[in-house]
Amino acid sequence: MKSTMMRMIVTGFVLVWAWVGAAAASVLSRGPEVQLDGRVNCPWLSEQGGTVFLQLWVKAQEVARPSRRPMNCAVVIDRSGSMGAEGKIENARSAVRALIDQLRPDDVFSIVIYDDVVEVLRPAGRVGDKAVLRRLVDEIGPRGWTNLGGGMVEGFRQSERYLGEGYVNRVILLSDGLANRGITDQEELGRIARRYRQRGVSLSTIGVGLEYNENLMVALANGGGGNYYYLEHATNLASIFRREFDLMSTLVAQSASLDLDLGRGVHFRDAIGCETAREGESVSIALGDLSSGECREVTVELAVPRGHGSRLLASGQVHYAIEGNTRKTSNTLRVVANYTQDVAAVDRNRDWDVQAKADVAVSTRQVEHALQALDEGRKDEAVSVLKDAEASVANSPAAARSGAAGALLKEQESKLRVYQEALDSTGANVVRAKKSIQYENYRVQRKR
Repeated sequence: MKSTMMRMIVTGFVLVWAWVGAAAASVLSRGPEVQLDGRVNCPWLSEQGGTVFLQLWVKAQEVARPSRRPMNCAVVIDRSGSMGAEGKIENARSAVRALIDQLRPDDVFSIVIYDDVVEVLRPAGRVGDKAVLRRLVDEIGPRGWTNLGGGMVEGFRQSERYLGEGYVNRVILLSDGLANRGITDQEELGRIARRYRQRGVSLSTIGVGLEYNENLMVALANGGGGNYYYLEHATNLASIFRREFDLMSTLVAQSASLDLDLGRGVHFRDAIGCETAREGESVSIALGDLSSGECREVTVELAVPRGHGSRLLASGQVHYAIEGNTRKTSNTLRVVANYTQDVAAVDRNRDWDVQAKADVAVSTRQVEHALQALDEGRKDEAVSVLKDAEASVANSPAAARSGAAGALLKEQESKLRVYQEALDSTGANVVRAKKSIQYENYRVQRKR
């Protein structure tokens, strides 16, 4: 009887131990919070070498958390005189009040307002009494000019008071006008945003109306590792603030960078639409923050030398921070291409889905060139560049393929045609068209 009882106990123990081991193995098998994958459009190359496009996928894990991490959020509001028009200041107040309603007592919240003068309406601190915060927001009214740089810097200063304490740190900057007071140089403002991104504070920017500098707001969001939004009318501001809250609530990785080491003789040309830093044969591509389930795609253009056999094109990892600012690393990706004397084998083995993505990415770079020409007063040239981009997409060999590759290129071809039609207008319509095209192009590059 005792031996039977002992066998039952041992068996039960073994089963429990097996269950615990399986559960642990399941957790371990999830691997890092961020996974890196990639393929090239031409896995087989002519022995003469040439240009290849490396398509990279950076995927953040789907994370189901019973409760989110606490937030450290600084809202920076333009209160210049132009915000008094078209209900902009009223919609801004309403959006901030809605954000306050979503915050928890342990979140940190600050409000900075700016015109000629930068004012800390509410210093960074625990949320506390929400009714008090709402009353502060209700007092915001329009006046003066636009010291955007000063407002942004003060937002960063408020956020850094709680750095290193496990918070999700973000500054949300809203403006409807040109930066015409304080620091106005785009390069200098971008350097400030990058410096704080590296410290763990991201920046998202929202441009409202037709008078703000979209080039500056895009550059600040890219440098700051956050998101850029364009709203012609302020009525949808609350939905943008809600989206930012949702992204912060499900944050998986902060201040992520995709770091590539190039193979021998391989030259880096571009990571289309991304901020990059070079050091020798290494390239760092800024990704910013990644939320649960988010998949960021990056198209990298490489020049591959002549050769035989096979060649390592690049190896890479994603470096990022998690809760508590602990630095972590994704899996390591190695991408190899093979040389062949059979020229027909290059197209026979071509990855048409990657080719289509590369063709779309190249067309977004052409859109950037067109918009630069437009900024410099060369509208005819801008339209011509867009026509060339449309023709390149339409004539891509991948466009004739069935399935996802062909559909992707047809969609981009249609967008490029719409962009040309929009620029055929004059006056304020061109201003509107330029902002809309730039925002849509930004979203295509970010796969949003």
